[in-house]
Amino acid sequence: MKCIINGDNFTFDKALSIQEVIQELDLDETRMIVEHNEQLIQREQFSKHKVTDEDRLELLEFVGGG
Repeated sequence: MKCIINGDNFTFDKALSIQEVIQELDLDETRMIVEHNEQLIQREQFSKHKVTDEDRLELLEFVGGG
């Protein structure tokens, strides 16, 4: 499966849930906002929402600092 994440091309062996994509990229899902094909996805739906070939994801991660 090929998809575009934050403007970059990624290839995975199969269709994945948003949660699985976040895990594959070694990101913290508790700090993520995800837009899938221009639709905002609630965190509770990350494990149920499938990403398929040619989909577009925007992953935004909140970072604290001072």
